[in-house]
Amino acid sequence: MQGIDNIEHRKLIQIFEKYKYEAAALKAASEEDAKICRNMEELDVLYNCFKVLLSELQRCTREYEMKKKSTRSIIHKNLRKIKAEVEKKS
Repeated sequence: MQGIDNIEHRKLIQIFEKYKYEAAALKAASEEDAKICRNMEELDVLYNCFKVLLSELQRCTREYEMKKKSTRSIIHKNLRKIKAEVEKKS
């Protein structure tokens, strides 16, 4: 699974802020400026969505690991009981 690099995202935001500052100095908003602003807004929304999903995935992974350990423990316990019963019958 490929993730989104937090540092790379923050650097992109810094570059965008610098761009906005420089563009504001020119006081001439272009179509490209509007497109860049929309794209950055969309990137922020997607990044925040990614962080939420990553958190959910981590929670799910922890729950899976706990359930796996619990289930494995129960299986091994019951296998030992079955093995003991089989040995008694033999």
